Amino acid sequence: MRLYYKKLIYAYSLFCFFIGFLGCLKKFDQPETYNGNKLHPTESIRELREGHIPGNTEKLSDNQIITGIVTANDATDNFYKTIVIQDSTAALTIRMDAFGLAADFPLGKRIFIRLNGLWLGEYGGMLQLGGAIDKTDPAYPELLPIPTPLFTKIFVHGLVEKLPEPLLVHFGELKDSLQSRLITIDSVEFAASDTAKPFADVINKVTVNHTLRICNGGSLYLRTSGFASFAALKTPRGNGKITGIYSIFGSQKQLIIRDTFDVNMDGLRCSGNGSRQLFYDDFESIPVGNNLLINGWKNLAEAGGQLFGGQMAATNRYATISAFATNQSSVVSWLILPSINLNATANEQFSFLTKDAFDNGASLQVYISTNFDGGVFPWKAKWTLLKSVIAKGSVSGIASKWISSGNISLNNYSGNVHIAFKYDGSDVPSTINKKTTTFQIDEIKVMGN
Repeated sequence: MRLYYKKLIYAYSLFCFFIGFLGCLKKFDQPETYNGNKLHPTESIRELREGHIPGNTEKLSDNQIITGIVTANDATDNFYKTIVIQDSTAALTIRMDAFGLAADFPLGKRIFIRLNGLWLGEYGGMLQLGGAIDKTDPAYPELLPIPTPLFTKIFVHGLVEKLPEPLLVHFGELKDSLQSRLITIDSVEFAASDTAKPFADVINKVTVNHTLRICNGGSLYLRTSGFASFAALKTPRGNGKITGIYSIFGSQKQLIIRDTFDVNMDGLRCSGNGSRQLFYDDFESIPVGNNLLINGWKNLAEAGGQLFGGQMAATNRYATISAFATNQSSVVSWLILPSINLNATANEQFSFLTKDAFDNGASLQVYISTNFDGGVFPWKAKWTLLKSVIAKGSVSGIASKWISSGNISLNNYSGNVHIAFKYDGSDVPSTINKKTTTFQIDEIKVMGN
């Protein structure tokens, strides 16, 4: 019995020891999470910005709270120890003394910020929010980042929401009130001397400014850090649109991208020598009612013996194909353009027009090949489908208007290429399986810079 009580006392003592040990464990602070009813902004980002005196630094001493959605962070190391937030009124850059901010502040994350004790200051005229001011040089006070230990006291994390749509801005609309905003500029291209150049100096880790020129006038700089993960990639040679965070440095207008997905410049340039025609055929010289026979082209039947022919409506001539009245279970036909060399140009675009008639399921597709030998067996070469818009759905007659394919980028190709139209249909007795759609093709064009 005494042994039983000894064991009982020992077990009880051991239990008390573990309870005391667990009670001594330090409770680590966890980032505060917004639960929907704790915090509410006391002012908008625009109101905070409007309270700033240009050229001054201000310490925020009231219990102000702002909120915004993260539109930029250090995920690609192009924003150094920085995040950018935006609400419906304005945006603000926030300096933070930590790396890997993207993990806790991903794009789309709603953030609430307690402003008491923080500072507003400028860098080259760019307004920023920070943790302190270094007045070692009174003439040039420096805004310091918010220290890491204060993050949990200052930042309250909300949910991940939809990213704000970039604001489409014309050059003349760029002004200080747009600082830190996520914007898009259209009809823009890199200056000729800045095309096909690395975004930044990845070897020496040096930031580089490239000039962006806007077609209807104006220019600004694309600023990229040498530490950016995409610094070694080359700037595009074409024209298009670019999205990024608007910034300034003195009188310079700048844009900072988050990644190369912000750059979409596959179009034809509007400056320099402009675009030129690499290939064009409107079929106006072809005979009507015969199979197409054009110098340099290939008109071939893989199955069914049907070839592309020439037709005319009113005064317009065009190429046409159909499996109708062939009585063939498979009709596969190829119409292949002459070889086009893309080595001396950039930003090439391919386009054409189509009409369909009595659509019952036959297909017309467009392909490109870099290894077709120009012979009579194109199906032995490697072909890549080009995504394009092709007429369809005219089931009871001929389409009333021509459909544009859209501008199809050939920017990823070089050397000699062949482009082919491939028809696939059938003319079997069964109405259900009959695919005899007629297609008409016109205005085939390849443009480049």
